[in-house]
Amino acid sequence: MNKLPVKLVSAVLVASMALSFGACTKKGGNGKSGSRSGKKITADMPWYDGTSTTIKLDIKDDREIEYTYSRLAGIDDDYIVVFTNGSYKMPDSNKINWDTFNYNDYAIYYVTVIDRKTNETLNSIDLGGEMAKNAYIDGASYANGVITVTNSVYDEFTYQVTSTETDIDPLSGNKLGSRETELEQGESSNVERTFQLTNCKIDSSINWDNNDNAYYNLYVYSEGGEKTKVKVKSEDQNIYDISAIIQLSEDSALVLASGESSSVYFELDLKTYEIKEVDGKEYDWIDTSYMYSSYTGKDGKLYYIGSTGISCLDVKAKTTEEICNFSWCTISRNTLNYLSLIECSEDSMILAGEEYKNNPFSNSNSNDFVIVELHKVPNPHAGKTILEVYSSYGYVEEKLGEAIVQFNDTNGDYFIEVTDRYQDDSDYDYNEINSEDDWEGVSLKANANMSNRLAMDILNGEGPDILLNVSDLGQLNSPTYLADLTPYIGTLDSGKYFTNVIEAAKVDGKLYNLPVCYLVSGINTDASNAGASGIGFTTEEYEKFLKDTLNGKDVINLGQANYFAKLFSSMSDKFIKNGKIDFSAPEFAQLAEFVKNNVNEKGLTYDEMYPADEAYEYGVGATLFKGDVAYGQEDEAIYASCYGFTGYMLNMVQLKGKNPTILGLPSTDGRGPMVEPYVSVAISAQAQNIDACGEFVKLLMSDDYQHKLAMNDNLVLNREAFREAGKTAISFFNSKEGESYFGYDMNTGEPLSKKYNFTDATIDGLENIISSISMMYSSDASINLILVEEMPAYFSGQKDLNSVAAIAQDRAQKVLDERG
Repeated sequence: MNKLPVKLVSAVLVASMALSFGACTKKGGNGKSGSRSGKKITADMPWYDGTSTTIKLDIKDDREIEYTYSRLAGIDDDYIVVFTNGSYKMPDSNKINWDTFNYNDYAIYYVTVIDRKTNETLNSIDLGGEMAKNAYIDGASYANGVITVTNSVYDEFTYQVTSTETDIDPLSGNKLGSRETELEQGESSNVERTFQLTNCKIDSSINWDNNDNAYYNLYVYSEGGEKTKVKVKSEDQNIYDISAIIQLSEDSALVLASGESSSVYFELDLKTYEIKEVDGKEYDWIDTSYMYSSYTGKDGKLYYIGSTGISCLDVKAKTTEEICNFSWCTISRNTLNYLSLIECSEDSMILAGEEYKNNPFSNSNSNDFVIVELHKVPNPHAGKTILEVYSSYGYVEEKLGEAIVQFNDTNGDYFIEVTDRYQDDSDYDYNEINSEDDWEGVSLKANANMSNRLAMDILNGEGPDILLNVSDLGQLNSPTYLADLTPYIGTLDSGKYFTNVIEAAKVDGKLYNLPVCYLVSGINTDASNAGASGIGFTTEEYEKFLKDTLNGKDVINLGQANYFAKLFSSMSDKFIKNGKIDFSAPEFAQLAEFVKNNVNEKGLTYDEMYPADEAYEYGVGATLFKGDVAYGQEDEAIYASCYGFTGYMLNMVQLKGKNPTILGLPSTDGRGPMVEPYVSVAISAQAQNIDACGEFVKLLMSDDYQHKLAMNDNLVLNREAFREAGKTAISFFNSKEGESYFGYDMNTGEPLSKKYNFTDATIDGLENIISSISMMYSSDASINLILVEEMPAYFSGQKDLNSVAAIAQDRAQKVLDERG
């Protein structure tokens, strides 16, 4: 596994947290996208016909390729230039002589030159050749008719990096000249993004100074062929992204940067290349949350790819308008989301980049490079009524995206349109998140905020028609807000479907959220550790398990208040029924007493869980963020959220024991694990046409889509699709190609997958776990926040439980009563 510095881990953590809560507030007025729900489509409404061309990159394939990654190096009127790096497949690590091994013997470095008019490949240049062990290619850029390649050499004794830029002719591949670059210690010239302005091109590269402060370098290529480095650094905070560069005039540009706690704005002089940080008040109308690839048009406007489509920003008029929602074209939104915008106007767009292929049961990590052209045409869906689908920050699972396209192509009366008109405008300081308790606190506040706003809009008839992935917003599980989906799934055969999962998802007998794809969450351990129920623990049984088997080290790393709220939510059916709350129930007291006697006031911080040396040892990923064990390290138990066969098998090889299972959280009745949908569908009680929305639900339950979702390594409701995916997973992980997927044993060097011989029994094991699911985890954030605020008075001994429970119940009941 690659070793990454802690400062990069921190940056990724901040970015991932920011993304997780990117959905709560309506975007001004009717939103950036605006809701068009209920409108009739007319022939003059925007619609784009699309063509996609796969580009041949001409990389030598005389050896098996492990992976490649291609990015746009630059464009002009004549050529599109693509830089590709990657690796040929290397021998197994236990067969490598590391004293003489040279990674560059397997490295892939190419630039491909493509004719702008015909999309034909004109030249493919191998940049690698014979390279020293300590040499690497940072990247390549194309401007003013010249390809510039940056080569770096690392001195392992002085820790200095020497970089050289080499200019290459795109057609002949001949070298035109070279020069050393001016890099400060620790800097890299690896290009992260490219911004094309009307009179120059700008590449961006993230760096850290000696004090581990993050900043950016901009490399400005003038029309005259000059290259100038400009440092973008804030005195107040780290800079983790340059989201866009907006041309203000021929001589100046606005640099939009994302700091660790807020947006940061810089003005760049395009003549002198001086840059200064400026007051953001003049530009705070610009939403930088989801600016991906951008392009400055000939009209001076900024066109950029956002969360749901392509938008146009006019800095002079201070307006932003979505001109092409990805629902308005014939190309899959899952393809378009990852491409770079290389030319754009309101009538046509050209995008290019890698078309990502999700093939979880394969080690192949190479994707096609495509060029997509979109041209405005009369709308073929004229006469249909629009149904709005809400999805947090515009994300739609790949196969759901295909289902939306199929619905739109086959339904003669309705058209589904994906929007994202809610964002979180609350002031969360993600740098202060250093524990699971901190994460829970921010999550509950964000979810409560989102729940309240969606509920209000639904009541007012302004909400979306279909809601994706809102099952964790427990407040909405009411006939006031959501329709019962039971009529649209019909009576299901428990031999064909996991009907217990659907029953677990019901609230007061109604199915408000259909768990299309889901996690199984609970205590992952050997089955011999289960309590008397065989599928979970009572509080007494878990207390014994905690002391005797786990030696007092709980796998649920939460402090008392959040721990109690989690257990409460996993048993909320005992305390909230038909809009009435009862905290006087004996189960409430049993949970409270267990937490008081067995849980610390605060959980461990991330610093305590993952010391700096471990961050270097294991790299970045779920291991660092969510409490999973490191590869090759066995534990008696972990808190697991199993998403599919890969996750299940990974946990199998990391646990002690030979019969792993997932058990429920401590409860009063020893109930089984929970289902946590990560792809769910709900229908607003105020939808334009509930039955029309129900047709989309039926489509997702079809054998075809259940199979497609399962083969994407998702847990689904259809047992046949589930088992077929299991057989495919077993075939892969038992093969030579897949045996190293889970890493190697630290002591023997053997692949961890050899600890088990995956068979049909593996499928049976996970099937039995799913069949033991007792409830859907769908916390009511507002109720949980009340418990988090009130229960510490009992845990600390300040008040008796009856007093605390009475106050919490009174507050919680008022919240429910106010909802109606």
